Amino acid sequence: MRSLLLQVFLCIAIAAILAPSCVIGEDVVSSPSGSSGHQYTTPATKDSTIFRSTVSCPNCPNFNCYECTLGHNQTLVANTGGLAFLQALIGFKMPVGGSSVASCSIQIPAFTTPLQYPITVQFFTAASSGWNEDTVTANNAPAAGTLFNSVEVPAFNNLGLTDITTACQTAASNGKFSVYMGAQFGRFEFWSKDSGNPAILHITTN
Repeated sequence: MRSLLLQVFLCIAIAAILAPSCVIGEDVVSSPSGSSGHQYTTPATKDSTIFRSTVSCPNCPNFNCYECTLGHNQTLVANTGGLAFLQALIGFKMPVGGSSVASCSIQIPAFTTPLQYPITVQFFTAASSGWNEDTVTANNAPAAGTLFNSVEVPAFNNLGLTDITTACQTAASNGKFSVYMGAQFGRFEFWSKDSGNPAILHITTN
């Protein structure tokens, strides 16, 4: 406790002199000149691929794709087309509640392999964030809600910083919320939290 209080005191003292960024715990807090809010950078706390398919999945319980638990895989996959529909479900715990968010963007790791053709990445709200990486499946995952953003990514490119303010503002007072990523058509794959490369939120408060 004494160490944390000392760290906070030093941050305040430095900010008063130089007004730069200061790190408290895992969050980066800054107070730019003329800005009344704060900026935070926080990583995903959990993620999983949600696998829906009517074909047989030999590595899943009862060969049922809807019973696959993929929360500790090294990658996240989104796919629309063929016989499989996969979405990436990502959970966050922001240091502020949703009502305090002025803007919020997500930064995901690079795709595991270069895109061979353009793809449209879609973002949906998730009905809740009360899921667990150990147990989440297509049968018990939160429902996907409103499609609130679509971004076209050219071939041989990665997805850049993307606005997901709509989803961040749905967070409870404890800062928890989840978001789905999907493909309008086709497939993409990127590194997961378990690979050591979690998705990152960049938040600005009111």
